[in-house]
Amino acid sequence: MQFEQIIRWHEARYPAMQPQDFAKLAYQSEFGPAHLAQTVEDLSAALLREWGALPADMPARPPELIGGGLCRLHLDPQTDATRAVPLLAALIHHTARMHHGTADGLRRRIAALRRLDVAGMADWLDRWQVDGCPSIHHSDAFRTTYRPHYRVICTAHAVFFPALLEAARLIQNGVPAVLGIDGRCGSGKSSLAQLLHELFGCNVLHIDDFYLPAEQRPPDWTEQPAGNIDLARFWDEALAPARAGKPIYYRAYSCGRQQYRDVVMLSPTPLTVVEGSYSQHPALANAYQCRIFLTCSSEVQQRRLRAREGAHFDDFARRWIPMEEQYFSVYGMPNEDTTVIDTSPFF
Repeated sequence: MQFEQIIRWHEARYPAMQPQDFAKLAYQSEFGPAHLAQTVEDLSAALLREWGALPADMPARPPELIGGGLCRLHLDPQTDATRAVPLLAALIHHTARMHHGTADGLRRRIAALRRLDVAGMADWLDRWQVDGCPSIHHSDAFRTTYRPHYRVICTAHAVFFPALLEAARLIQNGVPAVLGIDGRCGSGKSSLAQLLHELFGCNVLHIDDFYLPAEQRPPDWTEQPAGNIDLARFWDEALAPARAGKPIYYRAYSCGRQQYRDVVMLSPTPLTVVEGSYSQHPALANAYQCRIFLTCSSEVQQRRLRAREGAHFDDFARRWIPMEEQYFSVYGMPNEDTTVIDTSPFF
């Protein structure tokens, strides 16, 4: 989404926005939280203070895109601050270290603001630029009307924050745990698994590595949810040792080469992540201490899959999407014990 689209979305969502609120949005979009030159400890202390003062009636708000690969993550008074603060402070610090804006980038965003039909915008921006475009607070009107309490972090971190929070909780429990990521193709399962690996160093298992060889599939495998997956081998070789905190030895099956690859050994980690369609099949249900289900709209799914599959999209859509939807329907997924994240508005 282009920055001009983003500011118009914010303008429609927050009609009380003043010129300085738009300027703050532009500044955050370009520089992120880089101006918060704080340690993780300082960030945690500030977050705890703010969390403790959150209005009890403040509604939960989803993350909001601000451009530049960044989101505003709103603080939620219903979330346990003692669990959320250490993780969020680390993510803010990580974003500040990794995100670096430029004066030219801010000037381009200011030019987009000047194209808005907002009273007093041009004069306010002129004064701000003469002052050197320092970081600014929200206007009194914005603070009074919307009671903003948020932090700026990377988009993926904000969108997947509920899953990251669950992962951190499982790791802190100090016993081997398994987190499963299921959901619609194109919704971001592999991306979330990779993010969890990068942030927590956990093992990641891809259920696609446990396809059944064609000759071992039942004749009606396309009519059976997970009819092409070797669920028994996945349990024995991967899930059972992961749950027991033991090394994992397995051979991935390559559909393209129609043969097994060399044996892979994964040393035990406090958390193992399983990703892929059919990973939360009832035959595997007892494996997980946490279930995440990712979804997206049909329109977004098709756009993402066209980009991913290229010339193979039509074949993919005819076969795999209906099989996947049948699986969800047969087993009533996602169920009430599952954390659901809709990635449609993001990425």
